[in-house]
Amino acid sequence: EYQRVYRKPLEADVAGDLSMKTERLFSMVLAARRAEESTPVNPADIERDVTELYRATEARTAGTDQVAVCQILASHSDGQIRALSQAYAAKYHRPLAAVLAKNFTGHMEAALASMLRAAEDAAKHDADLLEAAMKGMGTKDDLLVNRVVRCHWNRAHMQQVKAAYKHFYKTELARRIEGETKGDYEKLMLACIA
Repeated sequence: EYQRVYRKPLEADVAGDLSMKTERLFSMVLAARRAEESTPVNPADIERDVTELYRATEARTAGTDQVAVCQILASHSDGQIRALSQAYAAKYHRPLAAVLAKNFTGHMEAALASMLRAAEDAAKHDADLLEAAMKGMGTKDDLLVNRVVRCHWNRAHMQQVKAAYKHFYKTELARRIEGETKGDYEKLMLACIA
């Protein structure tokens, strides 16, 4: 569909906008070879991947093996990434998020951190994304609509996002949206989160 609308492949657009290694991460994600959420978490595989993550980051004396880290995170389901994060912290006494922040920068760090946060707590991650769309001067309307609609498709998840939003931001998501939108736009957003 993207190619039909924009007359070039999505991969080509991504390639033109990102540095080489970040482009490689996005290409891995776009290849859609990620494990399904129904894929069981195999403790032996998690242990192997935790060791590989350590070897690719903290154990190296010169630079990070970014491709190895990207391959692991881009190919695992949320459940597997969650298990990796927990096992890494248990084995090396450091949160995986801190290791990623120390070893990556820019778009690559943001993408990997987003993948990790979404796996660790999807409802909080989406609540944070909704707040980011409304925070500061002026609502980022395209982002708000995109994020509300994406959460809207899974009603159970939307309820979890609303609860997380209230817990972390101390206000109802609906009240926040009412303060940022008006008219039919407000009605539509409120209907989507109802």
